[in-house]
Amino acid sequence: MTSTVERTREVWAAGDYQRVGVRLVPASEQLVADLGVRPGDRLLDVAGGTGNTALAAARRDADVVCSDIVPELLEHALRRAGLEGLEFTTEVADAGALPFPDGSFDVVVSTFGVVFAADPEQAARELLRVLRPGGRLGLTAWRPDAPGGRLVSLIARHDPQDAVGDPLRWGTPEGVEGLLGRGEVAQVRHTERTVDFTAPSLAAQWQRYRDWYAPVHVAWQRLDAAGRTALETEFTDMWGSSTRGGGPGVVVPNTYLQTTAVRCG
Repeated sequence: MTSTVERTREVWAAGDYQRVGVRLVPASEQLVADLGVRPGDRLLDVAGGTGNTALAAARRDADVVCSDIVPELLEHALRRAGLEGLEFTTEVADAGALPFPDGSFDVVVSTFGVVFAADPEQAARELLRVLRPGGRLGLTAWRPDAPGGRLVSLIARHDPQDAVGDPLRWGTPEGVEGLLGRGEVAQVRHTERTVDFTAPSLAAQWQRYRDWYAPVHVAWQRLDAAGRTALETEFTDMWGSSTRGGGPGVVVPNTYLQTTAVRCG
């Protein structure tokens, strides 16, 4: 029987996540700037995917480890680093069982990654365990009512088989504070930020997600014809109702919650 960890690895290795994830670079740059990442900081990027936040921290000369459950994503992250002349190390790791000693890092971050951990409480404990007392924590997650959050709900409704964890819980102040635990962190700051998602058309946006974004790609492959039609219709309706401007193409403001904190102790 395939374990949850193995299935999660299989799902996120599908498609071509880099083509979607690269659009979240502004969120990574914002987070490391707000955390005041400095040269020499030991920083761990949990569920770092193709390296957006690891790269942002490496540009600030931090000592970076990028971890993820999917080896293929980490290989892409290293290729990106090589192209930019940057360096960091990678580690294949489940967010719920990080292979690092207690208090190993000055900064621990995760941008739209740890939110998909199968056991959110355990993942939150691991984030804090590997962070030294006085170290800084930074997280980003989609607001439940934002297009990113609504997409999570949409996929889970149409194809619940691989819907694990509680990604929308990380996207509210009450939810993330409940996960981190009372008395574990101080100087907690929640900030709503927005990153624009663009596409030449709704049809192009749908094709990108169907072909590139792993949860949609996997759902599409598994659904029958009627299910595929329903998923595509709801997807395009959601993005169409969220687009702003009035000019050509699709411009969708996608709101997320950025949480920063300091570990007590």
